[in-house]
Amino acid sequence: MFELNMLTIDGKKYNGEVSRISLPTSDGIRTILANHMDIVVPIEIGKIRLIRENETEEVAVSEGIFKFSDNIAHLFVRTYEFADEIDEERAQRAKDRAEQRLETEETSREMAEAEFALKRAITRISTSKNRK
Repeated sequence: MFELNMLTIDGKKYNGEVSRISLPTSDGIRTILANHMDIVVPIEIGKIRLIRENETEEVAVSEGIFKFSDNIAHLFVRTYEFADEIDEERAQRAKDRAEQRLETEETSREMAEAEFALKRAITRISTSKNRK
């Protein structure tokens, strides 16, 4: 087991112990176990899996950074939501809005923002559907 600290830019915090964590990174899913070597990796929008003894919990996260050192994990992300915190109807409305924006936006920045919003909404919907 190792300590996991999650923090968002607006101050939302989580502290707990996990036996492993699987993270979405730019080069695929990485799984970190206790006593892993020191590592710092960028995190992509997606789901993380927190594994404790006989329990797995999914968390939707936005982009950020993950640091592991001395058997302590720090996850700094724009947002995170545990599956039971997600309002699936709200996430579906956000997905619909993002899809509409993708059809009408003209600048590359607007398109990138709409794609970001769509990916986040799809991740939230998927995570909420996997609640136990």
